Amino acid sequence: MTTDQKDQATSTPAETPASNAGQTKALPNAGKAARQNARMHPLSMVNLFLIAGLAGVAGYGGWLAWQQQQQTAAEMAVLRDRLQQTQNEASALAATEGELLVKTEGLLKQASSLAEQVAHNTDRLGKLPGAERQDWLLAEAEYLMRMANQRLQLERDWSGALSMLQAADNVLVETRNPAYSKVRAQLAKEMLALRAAPALDYTGAVLRLQALQEAIPQLPWVPERMLPEAQTEVGEEPAAASDLSWYEGLWQRLSQALVGMVRIRDREVPVQGPLSPDQQYYLQQNMHLMLEQAQIALLRQQADLYQHSLKRVVDWLNEYLMMADDQARAVQASLQELQQWNVAPAIPDISNSLQLLQKKIEEQRRGTVAPAAEADA
Repeated sequence: MTTDQKDQATSTPAETPASNAGQTKALPNAGKAARQNARMHPLSMVNLFLIAGLAGVAGYGGWLAWQQQQQTAAEMAVLRDRLQQTQNEASALAATEGELLVKTEGLLKQASSLAEQVAHNTDRLGKLPGAERQDWLLAEAEYLMRMANQRLQLERDWSGALSMLQAADNVLVETRNPAYSKVRAQLAKEMLALRAAPALDYTGAVLRLQALQEAIPQLPWVPERMLPEAQTEVGEEPAAASDLSWYEGLWQRLSQALVGMVRIRDREVPVQGPLSPDQQYYLQQNMHLMLEQAQIALLRQQADLYQHSLKRVVDWLNEYLMMADDQARAVQASLQELQQWNVAPAIPDISNSLQLLQKKIEEQRRGTVAPAAEADA
């Protein structure tokens, strides 16, 4: 230790009390100065708020980024699912396409084989000794009779079937073979049965049903007035009113006014209340549907459905029609006439002539055709 240090150490205890006293006096002044400095500098609070705001904005931005990341992840998952589904569908379509290609190849092979068989059969038919004009005529007659049966059974075309049977009979006449006289006799019976069957104009019936559909909205569902228009104009008095006294003329005018306001009608069935516009619209639509159903039943020859549809329309007219004018009576008369039509007449059997012709052709091919005298017998 040096001399200066010793002197400093020696002098330090002596100075300590004085310095502590000075510091003790200075501490209150320092607190007051600090408070004054805090009050005098408000920028520190603004900075604190700005820092807190920036921290909140940063946190909100992080939260939004996290939400966006979650949404993006969900969308990516959906896209992956759709991609997987599309790949599965593409695989299924590829498998189906392969199966169709295999089936197409098989069908092409079958078509080629059938074409070769047809060519072979045509060649053999041309080389047969019996392949002459008469054989072709018999084949044509058989085809016409077969088509007549199909036309009658499937399409209910009476006139078309009759025309085809007549054409088949003309072809048999060209053969000039008496062995087919029995076939022609059977054809004559079947053509007579077709002519005797009740003919129905399906086109006309459908057109009449369509005309009824167009006439339904024009019917007097809710009358504008219950009485016809007065024959005399307003304010015009009868000629004999001038010959009456004032009270008799007054009574006559009052009675005429009351008669014009009230009208009594005798009806056997109760009258329904006037329909609202919505009810009237739905009723007309239901009638349209019933008439369309009657058209379909007419074309399909379903008599029960046809009669039921027309009966519903007639019942609705009788129940809800407020007045019966000329147009309403015409519609009702047309419906009654349509109800009397037989839309499904009994179909005659015209297959016996075809079976008999096929039997004769088979006998001719086998060489077992009876002589002409036996055939005529």
